[in-house]
Amino acid sequence: MRFFKIWPFVPTLFVFLVIAYLSLARDPIHADRIHLFEGADKVVHGCMYLGLVVVGCYDMYRLGFRFTPRRLALWLFVAIAWGGVMELLQGAMGLGRSADWFDFLANSCGALSGLLLGVWGIPRLFRRYKGKLLFHVVDDFR
Repeated sequence: MRFFKIWPFVPTLFVFLVIAYLSLARDPIHADRIHLFEGADKVVHGCMYLGLVVVGCYDMYRLGFRFTPRRLALWLFVAIAWGGVMELLQGAMGLGRSADWFDFLANSCGALSGLLLGVWGIPRLFRRYKGKLLFHVVDDFR
């Protein structure tokens, strides 16, 4: 039995859901108790979207998709658009969170950094650890 085409992207979908939860919950990590440097939330936003794009690149590469400019631009657009939607929802839901342009900028910078890291690092990881990676998928999904 063949799986649905979407099945191999479960890690990426999981990261989407985690970002949605962390973005839309009232206080998901009890940040009011944690005192970090000013702007630490921007670093967190950048890291979340860096992780999202790297995991998406990992999923694409392990399925045999080539990193074409069109595919990469589309993936970058999806990640940045998701960041924009999350910021708009934060402002609209009224849960004590607000939409912030600098958060959106941090999301976008993280997504761009993740794209560069994913395109550069994922193929090297596959060559180095060939056959030993988690979520290895057979050729039936192409």
